[in-house]
Amino acid sequence: MVDPSLEECPDFDGPAYANICDDIQRATGQTQEDVIIRLTQSWTDGHNQRVDEWNQEREQAAAEATEVEQARAAQEEETRVQREVEAEKERAEAEKKKPKINGFDETVSVGDSISPRPSQYAIQKLNNFDYIELWYFSPDGCKEALRTARSVADDFGLTRVDDQLTIRPAYAFKASKAAVADHDLLFSTFLRAKNLFLMQLSKAKWPQSHIDALSLFFWHLENHPIRNNSEIGDTVILHYASRVRLDWHDRLKRDEGFNIAIVNETLLHAINEELWDRIRSRTLSAVCSFSLNKTSNLSLTKLPSIIHA
Repeated sequence: MVDPSLEECPDFDGPAYANICDDIQRATGQTQEDVIIRLTQSWTDGHNQRVDEWNQEREQAAAEATEVEQARAAQEEETRVQREVEAEKERAEAEKKKPKINGFDETVSVGDSISPRPSQYAIQKLNNFDYIELWYFSPDGCKEALRTARSVADDFGLTRVDDQLTIRPAYAFKASKAAVADHDLLFSTFLRAKNLFLMQLSKAKWPQSHIDALSLFFWHLENHPIRNNSEIGDTVILHYASRVRLDWHDRLKRDEGFNIAIVNETLLHAINEELWDRIRSRTLSAVCSFSLNKTSNLSLTKLPSIIHA
């Protein structure tokens, strides 16, 4: 549609409209001038109406275009905001997974001594509140951890932590082939290992109540009278500690935990009798074996005289 504001009024007084003007004069009895004025006014009224309609249509089209543009801009803004939210979420997730390093006190130097470091396997066990042999916290266990960490430093594996797969050194998953059960440790090694073990519990964020109970557990065993009243007192303590601590962990997982700090004297004395029975049994077997060997040798020396008799 052509813009009606560009229209020009026809020349009704010209020859092109002479016949029409004559017909209107005869029909209405008006003068030539009146007819021309009437035609001009009629055209002007139509022209103004067409211009108004044109302008209204243009305004409506402009309003619709503005509405469409606003809707498009709003959609783009919503999309942009959504992308920014997702990007921020991704950055937050990436930041959460990014290794963190804490600050340090510029006025503090390294301590006078450095505690031995157990293996990553042992530390992971503690972090998971699992049972772990005390050998891993002994001097031999820490030395082996250092050797292992150096020899397999480039080997990695996958593990699940907080429902996410994490890459960790392979040695963090492997139990040591050199590990020794608690009851097979030397008592002096047992005492040294339990000290580092208790220190590591705090670093592993164990509940203080559990740490306190284990501390009392070891203290009561270290100072138990059976160590002075029995030739195998230390061995009895080692077996008691080994069995009770393992049972404690099993029962904790079943939500049947008990106070490990309370020494069960009945169980301890039962273990004492069990170990004495083993000693007596081995002693008797050794004596019988010795007697049989002696009798056999004696019979062999008499055999020639018996044959020749």
